[in-house]
Amino acid sequence: MQQVISNKEFSIKETFKDAITLVETIKNYIHEHDCPDLSMDISYLNIIDASRVTVLCSTYHWSKYPDGKISWLINSEDIKDIVKPLNLGNINLITVR
Repeated sequence: MQQVISNKEFSIKETFKDAITLVETIKNYIHEHDCPDLSMDISYLNIIDASRVTVLCSTYHWSKYPDGKISWLINSEDIKDIVKPLNLGNINLITVR
């Protein structure tokens, strides 16, 4: 039986001890689900971890869905300053306060 999951839903309910564990969790989700368009809230992460997660997961997502998009909910404009020069074409960074 196939489980239908909305391609916009990915909720991280647990607290991760490090960004690498979070990256692996997101990559597993991308690998196992049909999610060309995805939205993720990482506004609870610090600038360094949020930048790392955004870059690594967006790159992985692009390798599976070159025409897909990920919207990242972030907590700081500084993350945009770090990530934007990398020209990742599949991301949308949305600052929430």
